[in-house]
Amino acid sequence: MPVFHFNLYDLTLFLPMAVAGALLVGGIPVATRTTRYSLRAAGAVVGALVAFLVVEALPVLV
Repeated sequence: MPVFHFNLYDLTLFLPMAVAGALLVGGIPVATRTTRYSLRAAGAVVGALVAFLVVEALPVLV
């Protein structure tokens, strides 16, 4: 079972990464509003997952 080195102050990285993902993926031009919102939600989830990977990789890199 992997051990996660996760602290409460690591959450400060999640919100900016989720917003960046939502803005990056939400900027793709699409025809419908539903598709745009779906892309923004998917971008936010991907951004948060990238932030989680960065937080977990930092102890390995140091």
